Amino acid sequence: MTHRLRTRFQLRSHFAEGPARTTGVERFEARGQVHETADPEVVVYEFSYVGSANGRPFSIPCIFVARVRDGLIVESRDYTDHVGFARAFGRLDDLATALAADSR
Repeated sequence: MTHRLRTRFQLRSHFAEGPARTTGVERFEARGQVHETADPEVVVYEFSYVGSANGRPFSIPCIFVARVRDGLIVESRDYTDHVGFARAFGRLDDLATALAADSR
């Protein structure tokens, strides 16, 4: 994704459409755990997207780091294995093409 999600509506839409954006997804879910940090505003969610696509199982590691203030997420960063996603969904060629285009 090349743009930031800034509103609740954008976040809901993005995550609701996740598996639907890719054909061949039979199962898609997040499994993980929340880690507490020394900063009470910062939450770390370490997880994997697990499922199957095109008849093959996958497990893609991810980490979300969020700053929560007054019950609202005020900042968020996510770190995902994009090569793992491309491999799981049969899009390695698309990723390679996009990376090559960005390097020019």
